[in-house]
Amino acid sequence: MKEKRKIGRVAAVALFVALVAAVLFVEGRILRAKFIGDSTTIVNGFYNEKKNDVDMVIIGSSNSFCTIDPRILYKDYGIAAYDFGSSLQPMEISLLYLKEAFKRQQPKVVAFEVNMLVGDTNDLGEEALRWGYTDIPLSIDKLKSIYHSLGNGKMGAEYFSYVFPVFRYHNRWKELTKTDFTYFYKDKTNYTKGYLETGTVYGEGVNLSSYYNECDAWISDENMACFDEMLKLCEENGAKLLLFKSPREGWYSAYTELVEKLAAERGLLFVDYNKLYCENGIELDLAQDFRDTEHLNDYGAAKVTRHLGDYVCQNYDMPDRRGDAEENSWDVAVLYKERKDDRGFFAARTARECIEMLQGDENYVLIVTDAENGSEGKVRQWVYEDGKILIDKVWDRDEVLHVKIGEDSEVVLAKKGWVNQVRVDDVEQYEAGRKWNVVVYDKVVGSVVGSLYFDE
Repeated sequence: MKEKRKIGRVAAVALFVALVAAVLFVEGRILRAKFIGDSTTIVNGFYNEKKNDVDMVIIGSSNSFCTIDPRILYKDYGIAAYDFGSSLQPMEISLLYLKEAFKRQQPKVVAFEVNMLVGDTNDLGEEALRWGYTDIPLSIDKLKSIYHSLGNGKMGAEYFSYVFPVFRYHNRWKELTKTDFTYFYKDKTNYTKGYLETGTVYGEGVNLSSYYNECDAWISDENMACFDEMLKLCEENGAKLLLFKSPREGWYSAYTELVEKLAAERGLLFVDYNKLYCENGIELDLAQDFRDTEHLNDYGAAKVTRHLGDYVCQNYDMPDRRGDAEENSWDVAVLYKERKDDRGFFAARTARECIEMLQGDENYVLIVTDAENGSEGKVRQWVYEDGKILIDKVWDRDEVLHVKIGEDSEVVLAKKGWVNQVRVDDVEQYEAGRKWNVVVYDKVVGSVVGSLYFDE
């Protein structure tokens, strides 16, 4: 009888612990920060891919997913690739991401962007770790990785805030939006395959000639240990490890020489686009191809991606998935990209011209704002879908309106005092100060593909 009571108590405790863990898990999923467009959509998109469908995985910090566009690799070379990275990703997290990749995929090539390999890059602060860990599923590998990242021994509240994000974000309930609840069950497909799109042009000119500046270069013991484990994982899983460095300010020839030496010692290939640019091996427009001093925009990424595609096809045996009998997710991703790239309406000179160009395509939803309507200067807004006016509103008092568009997106129009808003899926799209604002939502892509401003 005593033995039965003991078993019953143990079972009750175990059930209680499981229930607490489940509650913490659900609360954490809701309360944790959503790094939309960065780690959250990249990581969840990767886990949404079919198993053993990815032939090339790109690992690294933001320099990886702002440089290589998998849709171009597929369209031009038939390579089924995915950018599986996170911002400011230290080597310990790169190692974790590679372990996660091999749990679900059997890539033939792992392309590792080496920005975080050189120097002592382990102590990057909480932000980098949150970006990297928050959306990775709980596992023994994740627990070990957090333990090592926090300095081998910090097993207190800080450690558990990474294991259960609710401990870190418990005060965030005041700023929760609808996305925090709906993202929980939304389709996690990432139609850029992890790539971060941006047409932003830095314009001031990036100084890549600083590549030849003198500096100290070293690889910390911790980084080297992670790198060697990454190489071992690739060898055990039959994948080739390819090293590459995206073009950016702040990368120097001494770094390149250090990585070249390491690659030679390990029998690996290494492509440095800083060195290539300085030696006329690739053409880049330093005023137009960057979004800032450290990251390429879509124009520069397309150039580097095609160069890397040529390089991979020349040096590795990669299958061409374009010939698959059935449509795959990369075919769909390319279609989405083509829809996004079809931006003829950006050439419109007036709001009327823009609307006339778009209203004949049933896949576009238009949210139009006239900020100088009527003699009193009241703001007027329309929402068009399928040739119908869903909302026609002249704002004369503070109010909030909601309307569903596409399959599961929501437009929120609001007025508070002198401020008007146009939010699509919780992202602000309206820019004050111009007479006309035309927000273009594409139902095929499932997102906003343009926000244009006109004075007439």
